[in-house]
Amino acid sequence: MTDAVRTEPTNPLPDSTRTMWLCDALVGALLLVGAAFGLATAVGELMPWLPLATAACGLAYVAVVPRARYRRWRWALGEEELDLVHGVWTVTRTIVPITRIQHVSVERTGWTDAFGLVRLHVHTAAGTTTIPGLERAQADDTRDKILARLRTPDDL
Repeated sequence: MTDAVRTEPTNPLPDSTRTMWLCDALVGALLLVGAAFGLATAVGELMPWLPLATAACGLAYVAVVPRARYRRWRWALGEEELDLVHGVWTVTRTIVPITRIQHVSVERTGWTDAFGLVRLHVHTAAGTTTIPGLERAQADDTRDKILARLRTPDDL
């Protein structure tokens, strides 16, 4: 007897998630370049190349990682589980059984609000699993579907 192979989830994150990740990466790269410039200024003769090298690495990171991360991120809510696939260099697939979920939370921050997004956190005894960027209505709908499935009585 062979089990059917699970298909990977197909729901992508909204396009604004990619934009948010690009901005995250850009802000991080600019902060690193600023720190490298400050260090190179303080120790001038030892590291005149440091800001340029940091800027080049930061630009490469901004150009590659957020787009690759967005392309890989997929999720699906099935009848019995929440299925997530994500990663850039290492791809991780997480399947959270609905019966193991203890509670669900939707997180809004000033940063995510700027992009019209929220984060959906699913909490189990083993830890928290997060969908990092959903539109508010989609996150609320997903949360409500999970909670409705949790309220379904178990078959004995």
